[in-house]
Amino acid sequence: MFLLDDILMIPIKLPIAGFNWIMKQIQTMANEELLNDQPWKERLIELQMMLEVGDINEEEYAVQEAQVFQALRDIRARREEIARQARGDDEDDGVVGIHTGYGQ
Repeated sequence: MFLLDDILMIPIKLPIAGFNWIMKQIQTMANEELLNDQPWKERLIELQMMLEVGDINEEEYAVQEAQVFQALRDIRARREEIARQARGDDEDDGVVGIHTGYGQ
């Protein structure tokens, strides 16, 4: 009886399973893109080179550097949030952390 139910439900179950798989792939790709900090690190190096060559002045460098560091802090916060969700911690009850001062 259960085999017959499974066979009859295939037209409904397969499209749903396929859709779920596609959505998981999209989520994985989006997370990889959002958590990739390499372009921002490259942008910081590029800004430093532009400053040394004289293409930008100190003020422009400071503004753009602040934007890069903010983006890096956002990426780090996303990574920490994903790690927290993976552990199943919704709140920081009893969690002891180390403040490094990175990015401030």
